[in-house]
Amino acid sequence: MDFPALNEHNLQEYAFTCAQCSFCQVGHGACPTYKVKRRDSYSGKGKMMLTRALMQGRLRPSEGLEGLRDAVFGCTLCGGCEEVCQVDIPFVKIYQVLRSDFQKRGMWPEELEMAKETLLKTFNIQGQAQMDRIEGWSYWHPNEDDVLDKQGTPAKTAFFFGCASSFRGVSIQATIATTLVMDKIGESYTILGEEEYCCGAPMIMTGDFEAARALAEHNIEAYKKLGVERIFTNCPGCYKMWAHEYHEFLGIDHGFEILYGAQYFADLIDKGKLTGMNTPLDMTVTFHDGCDAGRNAGFYEEPRKVLEHLPGVTFEELPHNKANSFCCGSGGVLRAVDADFALEINKLKVEDIEATNANVVASACPSCVDFMHDQLPQAGSSKTVKDLAVLVAESMGLTWDGLDEIYG
Repeated sequence: MDFPALNEHNLQEYAFTCAQCSFCQVGHGACPTYKVKRRDSYSGKGKMMLTRALMQGRLRPSEGLEGLRDAVFGCTLCGGCEEVCQVDIPFVKIYQVLRSDFQKRGMWPEELEMAKETLLKTFNIQGQAQMDRIEGWSYWHPNEDDVLDKQGTPAKTAFFFGCASSFRGVSIQATIATTLVMDKIGESYTILGEEEYCCGAPMIMTGDFEAARALAEHNIEAYKKLGVERIFTNCPGCYKMWAHEYHEFLGIDHGFEILYGAQYFADLIDKGKLTGMNTPLDMTVTFHDGCDAGRNAGFYEEPRKVLEHLPGVTFEELPHNKANSFCCGSGGVLRAVDADFALEINKLKVEDIEATNANVVASACPSCVDFMHDQLPQAGSSKTVKDLAVLVAESMGLTWDGLDEIYG
């Protein structure tokens, strides 16, 4: 049996590269879906074995394809399997391409068809009115008019919000905090506002590369019209799209410099520009390394440098941290495909967090912050979840009305 998209992306050979060593099943911090399901097909090894068997005609397509489909879409794309793989198989890319093959076979999960319809209709994954991409959170901003005036203003630096940071209650805190910090240090920047479309990550993650292309091309054209040279985003999923996936999957070379939130703040610290962090926070903080920011992009030291410079912060690592960090369960569109499964994966993260003495869990991923903010109280935890950008703003004495209301 052939998988055309695998062949197109020169990935067929990897199905036969797997050494069946099982490191992706038992490695420290490895596959969370396997840890929960305890089914071989949900591990990296299992998915490669299924793909190989189908290619060799050793499985009946009707049975083998359904099993592989369930395993490929029952994945958060966290990259834990890649981290421990002894033969360097690019599992995440393979899963995305396999998802593309399943779409071509008409075997996409129904939930993804609905999500795609919503995204292409509203240009955001939340299905909300585009005017709310800025007006939905600028209402809480102490300098609302100044923020609104930045829409469509020519500038060399652009702040790309991303869907989660535009629409999800707790995640919009990071957007407000970041704009306050940028204004405080005198950073000149532009925003697209309601002209900002989704970066296309949900479509690339699910294998619909052409749908992602239309979204990407819109944003690229909009930024070039404004003379933008560098794009900054708090969302590591958006960062990954702009910095890597547009080129790897779509063949797009946009020419922009792409900066990630924690990277941006750490760079400001190095240059002595992030001054005024004089308000003691008086908290013990642990840090969740989101999968796209950590394993998929390598931003481990940058957020820790920022936390190190926050006054009144005692830092404690999670038992599973950096490359071995447990996925929170929010990634890979698993929450859309199987919300209950995502919640089971999240329990691994909650257990890790509860093993610390921290009273605040920080992260630099809006989707992770949103999911953990919802699930920690459900697990009976008293710990608070905050975005790294919010902690930076609070250390600079930058607060805003509705802070607690948005967090509630």
